[in-house]
Amino acid sequence: MTFDQNENPPPEPAEIPAAPEVQPLNESEDSSEFAAMLEAEAVAAPADGKVGDKVTGTIIQIGEHDAFVACGLRNELPLAVAEISDAEGKLTHQVGDQITAHIAKGTDGLKLTMGLKLRDAGRDALRKAFESGTPVAGKVGDTNKGGFSIDLGGTRAFCPFSQIDVRRADDPSVFVGQSLKFKILEVSEDGRNVVVSRRALLQARREDEARETRANLSLGDALTGVVTRLVPFGAFVDIGGIEGLVHISQISHQRVGDPSDVLQEGQTVKVKVLEIQNLGQGRSERISLSIKALAIDPWPETASAMIPGTDTTGKVTRLVDFGVFVELRPGVEGLIHISELANRRIIHPREVVNEGEEISVRVLDVDLSRRRISLSARQAADYDGD
Repeated sequence: MTFDQNENPPPEPAEIPAAPEVQPLNESEDSSEFAAMLEAEAVAAPADGKVGDKVTGTIIQIGEHDAFVACGLRNELPLAVAEISDAEGKLTHQVGDQITAHIAKGTDGLKLTMGLKLRDAGRDALRKAFESGTPVAGKVGDTNKGGFSIDLGGTRAFCPFSQIDVRRADDPSVFVGQSLKFKILEVSEDGRNVVVSRRALLQARREDEARETRANLSLGDALTGVVTRLVPFGAFVDIGGIEGLVHISQISHQRVGDPSDVLQEGQTVKVKVLEIQNLGQGRSERISLSIKALAIDPWPETASAMIPGTDTTGKVTRLVDFGVFVELRPGVEGLIHISELANRRIIHPREVVNEGEEISVRVLDVDLSRRRISLSARQAADYDGD
């Protein structure tokens, strides 16, 4: 083909670039990198866990009904607020506290629980709970010889009367029908004979509480406690896993003849720490408490209203060799010296008055600084003795 000189010639063909040099494949290097990526992904996205697993985590949030716990899984798991509250609804754990719980089935997925439900976790969880000491949830059934029948989610167990509480149960029937947590003490080879204890869990919780109480206890502390025992000389009060004694003289500003007259076991009281001895040293530990120290003292105001030379009435509270103590108002007593009991000479007050008797008296003197009120029976206007 020829071209006219006046026509434009066709363009020169473009130069084709050379293909890049292909590097040889290093299979061992590529495989190790891929494995490292898989391992990193596994760490970044942990498994969800399975029902029955025991986990330890940190409480990161507490809502109205659920607390949320970060326990190293893909997501934080909810834990019912009721499980970290005491019988009065007061929280026993706070945000930032570490807890150990178990994974269980929830309505919307997995959740945490302080007591494992064997029905949810399966029968094989029975032995695992026994070996690990994991608490299990159970419902108290009827009483029988020596103890209670406990339903552990389809598995029948036995709880001796002595193991249902830290103190002797005077009326075992009060526990029937309650859903409680237990520790498994014994399991037979076939898993049919199971012995459980609630007391073991309560004692462990009490020991943890006691350690915290001892670590923070100081003289002068005002605490809330529960009366655990009444004795002739006072009342023992649980102040958080440990007991202190309120001596009978520290129960009230009024004279108390018997602690059971003003207190009862299980009663909540406010106490002040008066003395601490040998804290944490077993039976030699002594903690002295006072209810009276935190109560309003009626003496100053009431005694100030007593005017010498006036008559009033009172109740005989004590007879002593040298006279009679008379309660004029709650918490306020005065003394009638034996010489002021009658117009005649007597050897002992019992000759003219009896304990508990209501009598008329005249106020002779009021000493506010020494907390003393002097009285007379024979000078009272309506005295009719010899």
